[in-house]
Amino acid sequence: MKPTWLFIDLATDFGGHEVMLLQWIEELRRQGEVEPILVCAKASRLAQLGPLQLSTYEVDTLRGSLAAKLLRFAKLMQQLYALKRAHRPVITVIAEGCLMAQRHAVLATRAVGLRSIVYVPLVSSFTDMGFPNAERLEQRMRSSYRKLPSAWITITPHQAEELRSWSGAEQPVFCLPNTVAAQFEESNGHHAANAIDTPARQSKILVLGRLDPHQKGLDLLLQHLTNRPALARDVRVSFVGEGPFLPAIQAALSAHPWLAELMVVEGWQDASTALAKHDVLLIASRFEGVPLVMLEAMASGVPVVSTDLPGTRPYLPASCLFQFGDFDRAFEIARSLRDDPDLRETVVKKNLKSFADKASPTAFGAAVRELTVQLGALA
Repeated sequence: MKPTWLFIDLATDFGGHEVMLLQWIEELRRQGEVEPILVCAKASRLAQLGPLQLSTYEVDTLRGSLAAKLLRFAKLMQQLYALKRAHRPVITVIAEGCLMAQRHAVLATRAVGLRSIVYVPLVSSFTDMGFPNAERLEQRMRSSYRKLPSAWITITPHQAEELRSWSGAEQPVFCLPNTVAAQFEESNGHHAANAIDTPARQSKILVLGRLDPHQKGLDLLLQHLTNRPALARDVRVSFVGEGPFLPAIQAALSAHPWLAELMVVEGWQDASTALAKHDVLLIASRFEGVPLVMLEAMASGVPVVSTDLPGTRPYLPASCLFQFGDFDRAFEIARSLRDDPDLRETVVKKNLKSFADKASPTAFGAAVRELTVQLGALA
C-alpha cells in the first residue's frame, strides 16, 4: 500500500508556489510512489485547478473576529485529525508563500500529531526582504517558529544555507527546484529565432506576473520610467498581469499621457502568449525565490534581464544581471541584446542549457524522486 502524504496550502490567493505545489503533486502521482491528498481553502483557485483525480479537502480560512478565528482553528484541527484517522499520512507538507505565512496550519498539524514539513520559496531574512516589522518577525522565527517543523524544503541549496544561517533552523533542509509546464520544454527555444527588425526600433520589454509594488520592484521601475521620457525612443515596457499595483500604473498613464509611448498595461495572459510578443523579459524584483516566469522565458528562447538575486544568479549569465533599482543598466543590457544578434544568440543558448540542467521537467522528475526517498526516510 502506498504511503499517504498530506499537502496543505490555506492561502486564498494563488501564486508561483501554488503552481509549483500542483506540479509536485502531479509528478508524485505520475511516479506512483506516494498517494497525495490536498487540503486547501474553500473555493480557492488551488481547489479549482487541482487535478480531477486528486483527493481534495476544502476548509474554512481563519477570518473574522478573534473568537471566530479560534473556532475555525479548532475546526481545522478536527478536520486534520479526521484525515489523520482516515488516511494515516506519514508526511504533511505545509506550503507557504514566505516564512510564517501559514503559522496556523503548522500549529494545527503539530497539535494533532502530524509530522509537518514546511515548503517555502522565500527564506531570506525579513530585513533583507524589506518587511516593515522585520525585527519582530525575525525574533519570532528564531525563538519559536524555527523549531516547529520536522524539516524544511527550499528551492535552491543556496537558500537552504541562507535559512540555516539567519534563522538558526537545525532540522534537515531539503531542496526541490522549480520547473515549468512541459509545453515550455517542448518549445525548445522557439522564440530564439525571432527577427530583430532594426537597431532603431523599440525594444519590446515584458514585465509579466503579479503586479506587486514592493517584492517585484515595480514602484521603482514606474518611477524610473516616469522620470525618463527619452526612453520612449527605443524602449517599450509592457506590464502584463494583475495585482495591487495596477491602479498606480494606470494613474501614472492618466497623469502623464506621453507615457503611452513608453509603456502599456495589458490584462492577464498565459506566459507563452506574452513571451511570443516580446524581445526581453525584465525581472525588477527586490527579492524572489526562483521566478517561474524566468524559467518559462529561458525555455522559450526569450532573454531575461534581471536583478542580481540568489534565485536568479545560478540560472542567468552574469552579463544579464543588474543591481536592484539600476534600471539604466537594465535597459542598457536590453539594447545590447537588441543590437547584437550574436550576443542574443549566445545568451539564448546559455539559458536553454541552464534550463535543461536545472529546471526542465526531466530534471524536476529526478529531483522529486530524490526528495521522495529523503522524506520517506524521515517517516
